[in-house]
Amino acid sequence: MSIQDRKSRENEDLKRKILTAALRIFAEHGYREISMRKIAALIEYSPTTIYRFFKNKEDLLGAIVIETYGELASRFEKAGRESAYEDPLEMLKSIVREYVVFCVERPEMFRLLSDVAEFEAEDGIIYERLGQTRRQVFQSWFAGIRRALAAGDLRIEDEMRIFLYLWHAADGYVYDEVFHPGLPRKPLAEDAAGYLDLIFEAIKIGKTEKGELR
Repeated sequence: MSIQDRKSRENEDLKRKILTAALRIFAEHGYREISMRKIAALIEYSPTTIYRFFKNKEDLLGAIVIETYGELASRFEKAGRESAYEDPLEMLKSIVREYVVFCVERPEMFRLLSDVAEFEAEDGIIYERLGQTRRQVFQSWFAGIRRALAAGDLRIEDEMRIFLYLWHAADGYVYDEVFHPGLPRKPLAEDAAGYLDLIFEAIKIGKTEKGELR
């Protein structure tokens, strides 16, 4: 390995440590209450070191968000690709389940985004706003909802209502897991799957409603 390669790797490792520490600090202390100097003090780096990688606090938050949504999008894609389900409704359920498990496994990320993110709906699209930055989110959920609607699997025909119903249900589960971890639960994957089975029972059309036997 060349000296340049080693230096690049060291810089990437240092940037990773800063991002990990900043996420923890934002979640614990509140994004609005923390300055770049305070972050530097808490992780025992000089402010100059942090400014080598991030120009300000908003830039640091943006890097955390980009990484978070990149990983979440990959999990959604993998869930759809690896799913053996031919049923669009079951595929949608698997995507929502990935979201729930991802958020519970990353409580600091969920705390941070619950604190700073604002969501807007415009022309049937959900956007997340962080300061001056706005990005589309939950496209895979809407794609799954449209497939399930096209297959005649949902009793509600308004895709935005279906999305909000599922999102509120999923976030309620995650909130309790993150903020009230002492509640009795089964192992996460099993518990989340059982919870979503109940939620989806409320929105799907049963076989008898399609004129078939249960």
